[in-house]
Amino acid sequence: MLESLINKVDIRNKIDIQEEGKIMTVNLLDLANMLSVSVDLMEDGVYHHGQRVAYIAYRIFQELYPGEDAFNLVLASFLHDIGIDSDEKKKEARNFIVDEIILSRHTVDGEKLLSKVDLLEDTRSIVKHHHTQFKDIIKLNGEIVPIEAQIIALADRIEVLIDPHQYILDQTVDIISKIKKFSGTMFNPKIVDCFIELAEKEAFWLDIDNEYAHFRLWQKKFGRKSIAYEKDIRQFAILCGDIVDRKSPFTSNHSKRVASISRKLGQTLFMSDKDVFLLEIAGELHDIGKLSIPTSILHKNGGLTAEEYRIIKQHSYYTYYLIDRLNTMDMVRDWAAFHHERLDGSGYPFHLKGNQLDLGSRVMAVADIVTALSEDRPYRNRLEKNQIMKILWDMVKNNKIDGDVVRSLESNYDFIVLDIN
Repeated sequence: MLESLINKVDIRNKIDIQEEGKIMTVNLLDLANMLSVSVDLMEDGVYHHGQRVAYIAYRIFQELYPGEDAFNLVLASFLHDIGIDSDEKKKEARNFIVDEIILSRHTVDGEKLLSKVDLLEDTRSIVKHHHTQFKDIIKLNGEIVPIEAQIIALADRIEVLIDPHQYILDQTVDIISKIKKFSGTMFNPKIVDCFIELAEKEAFWLDIDNEYAHFRLWQKKFGRKSIAYEKDIRQFAILCGDIVDRKSPFTSNHSKRVASISRKLGQTLFMSDKDVFLLEIAGELHDIGKLSIPTSILHKNGGLTAEEYRIIKQHSYYTYYLIDRLNTMDMVRDWAAFHHERLDGSGYPFHLKGNQLDLGSRVMAVADIVTALSEDRPYRNRLEKNQIMKILWDMVKNNKIDGDVVRSLESNYDFIVLDIN
């Protein structure tokens, strides 16, 4: 029976799921929210800057333009910091006054990244200009700075002024005073006046810290607003993978390669078209939790200390719970998050064993190992096929990974691995 799984297969022309198919749907706002939480992991672990900015911006927009559609404003608020590529820059952006080079770079990079997803087209100019100061708008030679960008500019700076270690209602006077000083220069005076009026309400401030209030609000206002289908999910997954891989020059194509190798392994193992598609998405998303890992560890030229290795182990845990937020992609969640699990239970972070790891999880584990071994790293050069296969077969013998998956990889190595090198 296993022979059919391991024979060489020529399926280069195999057709993927139809681009406009509806086998899976995900709410676009949920995807954006997941990515927002992921990016905020760069800031000393879990932090909710994007969600809080979205809430502040929405409340201001609602006061200024009651009844108007705020969907793109909320989307852009979630995604406004995706152009930041390191935890150091993310922390620097928490200062009220930030270096212009950092601001300019991450807004331009953010706008460029958003071009990868068709459904996010209307957010590009908002993200591009969310740090354009009000006094500079006149200098842009007619280029339009969306009002949504101007609102997010203010909401973003309000949020960074909030000290999470102090009671929020004890801070409001100082925050309002600080914002007033920059009305007409950094911020649009009309938007500042609206904020000052809102700021009189204790509930406005208390809601900023209330994640449940945010969840209920988005569910009520935008629960059925926009649904992403297969083409959109693929584009968004690629965006997520690119954001993760930007953190290190040594992994600049890692997520793409894991996605490609997983997809091709799934094909050679005769998995269904739907499962092959889900493997590809899981490959793009498998390291999204790695945004929680300090750049200094990812770039380290040498072995990790025991403490650093413990920090590394958190990334696939975060991957699990980030994707779990989508509610409709449980297989993708499992396959993406279990890529460091091993058949004998020695993997991490859940220490699952063979009977708890299905074929998709086993494929992802092999795909991640092959990809890592065939890439240059700070501490070694990429390995050749014979070296990689020896390591893989040793892992099979030690009951770490699946021998049938490795056999299929070896039989189709050029198609699966070399074609993307």
